[in-house]
Amino acid sequence: MLTQNKTLQKISTHEHKQLTDILSTLPVPQKRYLKAALNTAVFWVFSLAAFCILWFVSSLLLASFSPLDIGISSQYAAFIFPTAIVLAATFAINSTRKWLAESDNLYTLVNADIKAQQVCKESFQVMAVKCFKEPEHGGLLYFLLLQSNSDTESPDINCKTNLIRVIYDYQSQQDQIDPSTLLNPSENITIITAPQSLLVLDNIFEGERLSDIKHFALTLPPEHWPKPDSWLDEDWQELENRYSA
Repeated sequence: MLTQNKTLQKISTHEHKQLTDILSTLPVPQKRYLKAALNTAVFWVFSLAAFCILWFVSSLLLASFSPLDIGISSQYAAFIFPTAIVLAATFAINSTRKWLAESDNLYTLVNADIKAQQVCKESFQVMAVKCFKEPEHGGLLYFLLLQSNSDTESPDINCKTNLIRVIYDYQSQQDQIDPSTLLNPSENITIITAPQSLLVLDNIFEGERLSDIKHFALTLPPEHWPKPDSWLDEDWQELENRYSA
């Protein structure tokens, strides 16, 4: 991915349980294809109905300007209606195929991770941290500037780098907060990921706790927030201008 310091290790009991719990919430492949079939049928019915409405309106408009009749009782209906059925079916099938191609079959990937009994481990040095607090629930959004062990990565925080990691502190938005469960960024982080599904199972901080974390108010609307546990390709120095303008 972004770094070359990935290592595979045997899955722990806790990580195995995490994946098993996730798997139990996912639809099995058979249900996924059943949903695809139902979607195809719904798309076909609605697209055919839309075509018939368009056909009806077009026949009325044409009849008001010319003697040509292309309505349902005309001689052209024997050609128009079968064509509409084929076009609607083609649209429905293509839409479903696109949905299947773009949607991850997460059940299969998580199941493969469980069978492989391995997780991916990546370690980084935490160079800097910026914390943004959303106003409604007080949730904290952390941006971590990370430096891998690769010699090709630049340690200069003034340059644009794609080694910015986004982590949400979900515990910070609870009504009753246990301080021991809050995120405490330290000088090193190890990210544990399931190799096939790419699900992040844990973020482990080690070393001396960072004390110079910069805090900002999060003013950007939620629909524009980055995904949790993701890499962000933005300028580190411009984060506060974008998320706390």
